[in-house]
Amino acid sequence: MDELTEQYTALAKEYDRLTFDVDYPSYAAFADRLFKKYKIPGLSVLELACGTASLSYELAGMGYEMICSDISEDMLSQAMNKWDGRENTPLFICQDMTELELYDKIDACVCCLDSINYLTELWQVKRTFKRLSENMRPGGLFLFDVKTAEMFDSMAGLCSAWEEDDIFAVWQYGYDPKSKRAMHTVDLFEKRGQVYRRSSETHYQRAYSMAKLTELLEMNGFKTVGVYSDLKGAKAREETGRLYFAAVKK
Repeated sequence: MDELTEQYTALAKEYDRLTFDVDYPSYAAFADRLFKKYKIPGLSVLELACGTASLSYELAGMGYEMICSDISEDMLSQAMNKWDGRENTPLFICQDMTELELYDKIDACVCCLDSINYLTELWQVKRTFKRLSENMRPGGLFLFDVKTAEMFDSMAGLCSAWEEDDIFAVWQYGYDPKSKRAMHTVDLFEKRGQVYRRSSETHYQRAYSMAKLTELLEMNGFKTVGVYSDLKGAKAREETGRLYFAAVKK
C-alpha cells in the first residue's frame, strides 16, 4: 500500500462529520458560475479525488452528470452511500489521479480541498494534469484549489481538537519551508461502550507556487484563465491562504 492509499482509510467513516464546516453549496455555486461563464461543452463533470463526493452531490442537484474518482476505496464506499435511492447516481471509479483513464471525454473537472497538494512529487502533478487534459474536451474547464506555502507555514506547530458525542479528534501540523513539504497527523478516538478506540493517520502534502502550477497547466494543454482567493471570485493578488485555479482545455 502506497503513501496516498494509506490516507483516508481509518478516517473515511467519520470524514463528513470531521469536515462539517466545509461549505460545499458555496463551492458548487462557484463552480456553476464558472462553468457558465466559460461555456463548457456539455454537462459531464469529473470530481477528481472526490472523497465522500459531497461536492458532487451538490453539483448533481444542479443537473450536472457526475463522475466521481478517488484512490481510496473506503472514501468511495462512503460516497456511494449518499446516493442510496437517489436519482442521477454518478459513475464511481477507484483510480490514482496520476493514472486517470475515463470511458469518454469530460466537459469539466473539479478537484477541491487541496487534493493537488497531496501530490508531493512534481512528476505526479505533471502527470495528473497531462492525464486530465487527455480525458477532457477542448473548451472544458478545470477547477481546483491549493493551500499556499504561507498557509502551511502559518499552521506549522499548531495542534487542534474537536469533540462531538462519541468522537474526539486531534490534529497536529508540521511544515518544512525548504522542501515546501507539509505533514499532519490525525488521531481519532471513537467511543465503543466504556472505552475509546484510537485510529491514527499521517498525511503528507507539498506547496506549489502560483507560477509553477500555471506553468505546469500550460505545458499540459491548459490555459489558466483565473486564480481566485475565495469562492466569491475575488482575484488573487498574493499567494496567501488558499488559491482557486480555473484553467481551460485548449
